[in-house]
Amino acid sequence: MGLFFYITIIVGFSLIYYGYVKKIDNDLKKKELEIEEKKIELEIKKVDHNNSEKEKE
Repeated sequence: MGLFFYITIIVGFSLIYYGYVKKIDNDLKKKELEIEEKKIELEIKKVDHNNSEKEKE
């Protein structure tokens, strides 16, 4: 169990950490996109509601 073993362990932990960080970043981007989608849907509903009220007048 020399230097090669320790280097292998360090590289393994580094890859696990890198994968975890990327997963967190991707989850954050996904949630941001979902929030943006909800904002757009809300804006569409507001516009539709305003248009329907104008048509009633």
